[in-house]
Amino acid sequence: MTGRRIAVIGGGVSGITAGYVLSRADHVTIFEAGPRLGGHADTHLVESPPGPPLGVDTGFIVYNERTYPLLTRLFAELGVATRPAEMSMSVRCAGCGLQYAGKRGLGGLLPGLARGLDRRRYLRMLTEIPRFHRAARRALRRRTPPDQTLGEFLRARRFGGYFTAHFALPLVAAVWSCPPGTALRYPARYLFAFLANHGMLSVSGAPPWRTVTGGSRCYVERAAKRLHEIRLSTPVRAVRRHPGGVDVTDAAGQARRFDAVVIATHPDQALRLLDPPTRAEREVLGAFTYTPNPALLHTDATVLPARPGVRASWNYELSGCAPARPRISYHLNRLQDLPAGQDYLVTLGARSTRAASSTGWTTPTPPTSGSSTSTTCPAAGRWAASAAATTSATRGAASGRTWTASWPRAAWIWPAAGC
Repeated sequence: MTGRRIAVIGGGVSGITAGYVLSRADHVTIFEAGPRLGGHADTHLVESPPGPPLGVDTGFIVYNERTYPLLTRLFAELGVATRPAEMSMSVRCAGCGLQYAGKRGLGGLLPGLARGLDRRRYLRMLTEIPRFHRAARRALRRRTPPDQTLGEFLRARRFGGYFTAHFALPLVAAVWSCPPGTALRYPARYLFAFLANHGMLSVSGAPPWRTVTGGSRCYVERAAKRLHEIRLSTPVRAVRRHPGGVDVTDAAGQARRFDAVVIATHPDQALRLLDPPTRAEREVLGAFTYTPNPALLHTDATVLPARPGVRASWNYELSGCAPARPRISYHLNRLQDLPAGQDYLVTLGARSTRAASSTGWTTPTPPTSGSSTSTTCPAAGRWAASAAATTSATRGAASGRTWTASWPRAAWIWPAAGC
């Protein structure tokens, strides 16, 4: 070991990964404000008689080896077992009666042609999906203006309201865990780069998806064993830099000196910790804001489509054809390859009975060991995407002793930054 003492602030995936790598040569102390490590890697153990409890994830769920080579390498080093996961999406609209599912074969698409539905508009939407994919890939190649939003992109290329409501918004809102209005304001080029990296800008050719056997807690626990010191339930209030090192002060007022610090939090949280931040740090980290995104783990399968052939991994339900707050439910049995017999789901925007009923939907019933939880969703902005592109330029630039492992995204089904 080099003898350096390094603090890592934040015990999510970014912080754990940074600590795991640094601990090979340095003494690492992780500060985590919450009572557990993992952040979005959040596994709940639910009773599943007559067998052992099941590890059910409500945050990090799936990954693929092509998009996440470093995470794949980390799993290999830790000896973490994984298995195939299904990635499919269904859309239901109470306004026009449309329901269909992608990646479920012909059986998932045929319900959209049922008697009484507007078959012409549905078929036109299906033919426009490849055109949307081509236009998005072209926008990436030709460097579309970085401040053009998704809504502006769709209007400029004459994608109609039916296509926007029943395909474009479900795709973006489901994978990004955000309301339709937020999705339409998101910078198109930044969003398309994300979709392209995950093989989602073509009808075929997507990489195979996998999930951690036993839940994401398995790799969190294995990585944590390599760390020298873990301080749970210890919020940090300030990070002060000086020529001799860095002082980290916790909520109790205790200050500890380190040779360097990694701030592995959301950008807005990192900015509040720096005392004082540089001008560049204020401009870049201050560009990101977040909104709460509550979720409910439950077993109420009525949130899924009634037709078995339309049930999918992501299930997007609209109360009408006009853009409005949808209900998004993740079917964990498909995403995590859980045993049949009991459905486990995560529904976004439903923290409690009151929260669920305020959306106009029936309240799901939580399982015996289920729980409400919450993450945060980035509020999209034109400047925020530009800031994301320049964040790497500010990492460590202030003194060579402070590094940020922040990332502006907090989507539900994707790994956090650092891998």
